[in-house]
Amino acid sequence: MGLQKFLVTCGLVLGLWAIPAANATPLQPPLQLLIDADYTISARAAQSIELGLRTALEEEGFELGGQQVEVVPMDHRANVKRSLRTYGQYLKSERALAIIGGMHSPPYLTHKDYLNENSILTLLPWSAAGPITRATPGHENWVFRLSVDDSQTGEFFVRQMEQTNQCARIALVLLDTGWGQANRKSLTKALSLRDRTPAIATFFPSGISDTAAALLAEDVGAASPDCAVLLANWNDGATVVNALHKELPELRIFSHWGIMGGEFANEVPHTTRSDMEITVLQTCGLRQEAAANPVLQSALHRAAPTTQSLAEIPAPTGFVHGYDLGRVIVAAAKQAHSHSHWDGQNIETMRQALRTALLSLDTPVDGILKRYAPPFSANVAGNADGHEALGIDDLCLARFRKDGRLEHAH
Repeated sequence: MGLQKFLVTCGLVLGLWAIPAANATPLQPPLQLLIDADYTISARAAQSIELGLRTALEEEGFELGGQQVEVVPMDHRANVKRSLRTYGQYLKSERALAIIGGMHSPPYLTHKDYLNENSILTLLPWSAAGPITRATPGHENWVFRLSVDDSQTGEFFVRQMEQTNQCARIALVLLDTGWGQANRKSLTKALSLRDRTPAIATFFPSGISDTAAALLAEDVGAASPDCAVLLANWNDGATVVNALHKELPELRIFSHWGIMGGEFANEVPHTTRSDMEITVLQTCGLRQEAAANPVLQSALHRAAPTTQSLAEIPAPTGFVHGYDLGRVIVAAAKQAHSHSHWDGQNIETMRQALRTALLSLDTPVDGILKRYAPPFSANVAGNADGHEALGIDDLCLARFRKDGRLEHAH
């Protein structure tokens, strides 16, 4: 089934779930969860996050703490200024409870202080840049993440490359953004702990041309690496990988998951993916599927009854994280409703109550990836990871099948 047809089918089903009974008379308009994501360039990622979130909410009849809730997609088109507009709309709204982030990190890195200064409750199911969830000293922290934390991915990648015993010289090939710069720091730190340095660390711009990618590949080739860590979005990643394959066809590539936000597998031939043994950072949803995880099986059946495997969902990472984050939000809203002022009237009070519940959930939440017990805690001295629901033990590698879908790399 094609991407568009798949998502239309799922959207129709989820849309029907969201329709209240004919005789229901809501006491007030529904609460809103605003999805601030790129529905234009990286549409697969945004739509899969939305599908996972809607699936979790459907389990509760689209209610949060006894209040009806609706999901509102907001397309920022990978533009940080458009994200800022969404934040402004949130602040003016009397029904917007929280913002659910998209795939990209720059909107939240750029505006991190603004989010915290204005008490904008922000929940991230994909963005990976480490500093996002670490508030500037003196600021209350309103940003939470259920995703990869790049302050840990450098160590993860280096461990994985060590296990292959084939990575004597490691290249870092990174997108030239704050996300790429932050990953360079974590990767070089992990290498330095082992008395190693990169064979080359090079950056490339967004929208890199074929000619520029060829020159980049020549520079990388001159360093004679046997392995490379790639950090890229899907379109630039495809351009760079195809160029690297021409220059260094046996280079092994360990890629961050940014390449999974679009048509990478269609732009990079299977022979190239196979020659370079490309593996992709993921959380361990595919491993959970192999273990017949019942939460995952139930979620897949609910989201798309004809779907046989997680790999059939475009950008499955977004679905898994969106679903687990949705279950956490539902649990926090139930607790807020029981323990706090949650009357459906004062949105600022409800936002604060939800944030408080996220930091102090008293019942475990069973998700696809793990049991969250609890998912979050306060960011205090010695607990920099308090607003991170996942850790290094939740990271896995996946590899491409011939059809371009991912499978767990054992």
